[in-house]
Amino acid sequence: MNKYLKHIFGLSAGIICLVLYILTLYPSVGFMDSGELAAACYTFGIPHPTGYPLFILIGYIFSHLPFGSSIIYKLNFLSALESAFSVVVTYYTSLQLSGYLLSKLFKAQLKKNQNLKQKNKNHDHIENVSNELGANKINQINYFLSFAAAICIGLTPTFWQNALQVEVYALHSLFLSFIIYFAVKIFTSVSFDKKNWIGLFVFTGLSFSNHLTTVFIIPSLIYLIYFCNSNRMGSYKQIFTLVIYSIPGILLYAILIIASSNEPYLNWSNVSDVSNLFDHLRGADYSNLMFSSSAKFSVNAADFFKHLPAELNYLPLLLSLAGFVVLWKYFKSFAVFSFLSIIFTLLYSFNYNIVDINSYYFLAYYFLILALPGGILYLISFGKPENMLTAKNNFNSAKNKIIAFTIILVILSAGINYSDNNNSSDYANAELTLNSINPLPQNSVVITYDWAYIYSASLYYQLAEKIRPDLKIFNIKFLSAKWYLNMIKKYHPELYEGVKNEAEEYIKVIDQDTRVKTPKLSALVTAFINFSENKFPLFVTVDAVVAKEMKPFFDKFKLVPSGFLYRVEPKNSPYDPNAGNYIINESFTKFKPNTDQKKVVFNTIPGMIFETANYHYINKNFELSLKLLNKALEFNPDFKDALYLKNSILQQKK
Repeated sequence: MNKYLKHIFGLSAGIICLVLYILTLYPSVGFMDSGELAAACYTFGIPHPTGYPLFILIGYIFSHLPFGSSIIYKLNFLSALESAFSVVVTYYTSLQLSGYLLSKLFKAQLKKNQNLKQKNKNHDHIENVSNELGANKINQINYFLSFAAAICIGLTPTFWQNALQVEVYALHSLFLSFIIYFAVKIFTSVSFDKKNWIGLFVFTGLSFSNHLTTVFIIPSLIYLIYFCNSNRMGSYKQIFTLVIYSIPGILLYAILIIASSNEPYLNWSNVSDVSNLFDHLRGADYSNLMFSSSAKFSVNAADFFKHLPAELNYLPLLLSLAGFVVLWKYFKSFAVFSFLSIIFTLLYSFNYNIVDINSYYFLAYYFLILALPGGILYLISFGKPENMLTAKNNFNSAKNKIIAFTIILVILSAGINYSDNNNSSDYANAELTLNSINPLPQNSVVITYDWAYIYSASLYYQLAEKIRPDLKIFNIKFLSAKWYLNMIKKYHPELYEGVKNEAEEYIKVIDQDTRVKTPKLSALVTAFINFSENKFPLFVTVDAVVAKEMKPFFDKFKLVPSGFLYRVEPKNSPYDPNAGNYIINESFTKFKPNTDQKKVVFNTIPGMIFETANYHYINKNFELSLKLLNKALEFNPDFKDALYLKNSILQQKK
């Protein structure tokens, strides 16, 4: 049984986390990239930079497997599997790391006892640690320590959230955990082991083929190579001849070229033209988000340290900091490796102006948690972890404390985060999107502005689920990208013809100075809106209406609230008694607004129902207005504007 015990602990850590992930899994499309990534996986398209070729390939295969449930649920479940597998790999990484620490502590105590015996030759009571404690018993505490570290990684808020919906970061965490696993094996080896280096480079290449923030760990890998050469655990020549094993993973970017050559609807950057591939990899469309200002750096840095205790569930953070004291004393080379990764990750990430910035901090969180076992040893021994190995009685006491800590940490991590991570009944963005697009007239055009809500989700529903494929749904900001104009030209030629002249004029100056291309882009946007309104039923989302830069384009029109969208009509258009009345019969699943995205939707749903009610109120249709107000209050009983208008109508009816 003992030889299987360590694997039982590792498998248990993965299963516990997987069960929690499944219980809290998104049942449908979520926010941000969820819809777009699901659509790209299912249609084998090209998502936003940097393209994530291996993620797309795995997602394409998994989403087409013949087992039940929706496409989006299968892809959400895939993230849960990848994250649970990462937890298991983390357990084995910690097992190797903590085992090395324990062996160092064991040797330190043996040396201490030998010195005491030499000084006290007549004191036979000085105990022989090696006789009192067997390797199996020391291994047992290692299993608990590593189990605790793996669970604490798997249940950190950011890691848990990435396990619940289709996301590139779940696969990214898996590959990084493999890289660190092989790095620890190399550090703890006594000689050059070719298999470990091959494993390290293979997974580094695969990791790069999924997410380019793998670069954050490169300084640490350079240090590892230097360390091994200087300590004669491998020469530079031996190591660098194995770098070739990272190439197959990197060459997977050819998948993007293959996918793009089929001209899918989602064909970001059109990388079938290989010259566009580099721009896509470096995120040329997002270049203005990097190194924008020192102000952003300081804001991100302040937010990181402010939220770090909660991100690591408070107690694990304290244990991790203590763990680095132990690492520095007994395993300095790995402590340096960890510090390099943490520092480089933070310095680089703090410069990004993106919503999901917490996922960029993953390496920092990961190395902090890996130090946790050392912190437990430090705490239970009052700063002298080698003392717990002095005798059988001391060891048994330490073992019981470690088991208690493990149980506390598991319960603490699950208990603190379960509620906030429970998305099992979260249909917020799914319902907002479907209730926005389903009632629209045939061949309507919908203009969106924000990526995180209706636009991303609609890509999934139209391309994967084939819901309302007749609609033409666009993100107006993307008109500035040549690939997006090419997509419109191919898939919506009737619309492109109406703006062809403006599009071609803009494309001529697309790479020129802002002062030159901005007027051309404005002319293109104006033509796009004017032509769409003239030829099709035209609707805009709330985010497009409230965007300051969009106001001049809509000033000449009348925006009629209609459910969750505004209909764009001529200024002199008559009152529409049917505008948005469909919403009265729709149902909405209640949810807790515990994230920024959910807060937006929580306000948007009753807010737009109120806007529609107010439109009918202004036009003296009090009965319809009252029904809509009741619908808004059904969703949010504390909505003050709706309560006030309802009371006004009731007073007038008296």
